Amino acid sequence: MATDAPAEGRYVSGVAAAMTVVAMGLGYAISIGDPTILSANLQVVSAGLQISGSTSTFVASLATLTMAAAVLSAGALGDLYGMRRMYLVGLGGAVVFSAMAAAAPVPAVLMIARAGVGIALAFLIGLSLALTNAVFPPGRRAAAIAAYFGVGYAVATPLPALGGMLAHAIGWRACFFVVPTVAAIGLLITWRFVPETVPAARRLDVPGMVLFAVALLGLIYGTSRMETGIDAAGLAAVGVGLAAGCLFVLQELRTPEPALDMRVFRSSRFNAAVTAGVVFNIVLGGSMVLLAFYLVTIRKESHELFGLLLIPATAMAAIAATSAGPAANRFGVRTVLISGLVIMFAGLMVLRNFDLNTSRPVVFATTALLVVGGALVTTPQAQIMMSSAPDDLGGVVSAVKSAVNEGGYSLGPALFALVGINLFFTDSAHHLSDAGVTRSEARQALLTAHGGREAHLVNPEQAQLVISQAPHNAIDAIHTLSMIMAVGPVIALVLALWLIKPVKNG
Repeated sequence: MATDAPAEGRYVSGVAAAMTVVAMGLGYAISIGDPTILSANLQVVSAGLQISGSTSTFVASLATLTMAAAVLSAGALGDLYGMRRMYLVGLGGAVVFSAMAAAAPVPAVLMIARAGVGIALAFLIGLSLALTNAVFPPGRRAAAIAAYFGVGYAVATPLPALGGMLAHAIGWRACFFVVPTVAAIGLLITWRFVPETVPAARRLDVPGMVLFAVALLGLIYGTSRMETGIDAAGLAAVGVGLAAGCLFVLQELRTPEPALDMRVFRSSRFNAAVTAGVVFNIVLGGSMVLLAFYLVTIRKESHELFGLLLIPATAMAAIAATSAGPAANRFGVRTVLISGLVIMFAGLMVLRNFDLNTSRPVVFATTALLVVGGALVTTPQAQIMMSSAPDDLGGVVSAVKSAVNEGGYSLGPALFALVGINLFFTDSAHHLSDAGVTRSEARQALLTAHGGREAHLVNPEQAQLVISQAPHNAIDAIHTLSMIMAVGPVIALVLALWLIKPVKNG
């Protein structure tokens, strides 16, 4: 049974402590698993509702966009009105809007439902960590946070596959049954075992929350538009996002009751943790897309193979995340965070040596190194950021962590896809310069191979040369990208050594 509010000096223990970790882990699993479930079943959902290609892509990203826009507001509302109460709202919203998506008769209803799901996910990802941090005593928080991430990874791992099984066995609507089932279980456990936090006594900073939402929406939407090339709308969205971000900082510095107290950034430990979070998510997001491209596009393997590789890799990440708490207590958060960055760096170095015939065990080992390294960074990052949070800003700081990580994970694929495509075309033109193939002609040749609009502009013999050389040039681009990616963990590692003092217990 839940104990009294932590602010009164009592925390969860025994069964309530274990069930609190499970309830919060389920919320985290939903928030990271739901977008993947839809992405994995997008074709069957689109066919079921007769949604066009461009619209289906928007539907797939809608929940992520609204989650990013609402996450700071969710954290602030949790601080002001009680984290448990707002977390229950998030779980209830996940049930209602997922059911709405399953029953959607037309695409417009599905879009409304997915936007609502994203808002619900903002409460789950923004408050689950904050609640875990709030209801455990300081000496047990490291282990609790580690177990929370472990539960989240473990539960999230099979969700996409389960959604796919239901969709193929019953119909496309069934893939939306997974999230409300998990959310309902989490709601019951939270209602029974999780204590409420004491509301903070301050007003909502509505202008700050709006500016934060616009900043994240602009940056995430804009970068996603530029995955295959510079796009005017994407550049405009990024510009709006950057402008809103600057205005947000000014608003928070001048308002007496900011949504995000900017004083938390005076902590060198906090800044090092934020940097590590941005870096590992950029690298993780980019490398997952890169590995999928290598297997499916270059090697012509099935989409399912990469999913099968991710399942044991993510299970290993769950074990690593759970072990990170006790390891942080024994060796210090800095040591664990640095270990995670080093492991990610090692994975990128293995990726640097891929060729057209790299064995599947090596591909799996690379995937595991990247995912496990990220899990080892996540736990100490959360511990450092939450230990820097004032008592009345736990929800907001947790939301900032989620926003930072989500932004980085969205930026990675767009950034490295844009760089990789340009590297590929440049390499193609360089290798085929003797045959008179220019960079523009290389691009046109590949458009020809995929039925592009510029097919009539291409010399057939030159097109054949480009297409035959394409796998080798793509491998070269992967080698260069892996080295560019490796700069990120190195920078984060140097900052961690410099800014985080080697003390134990976070």
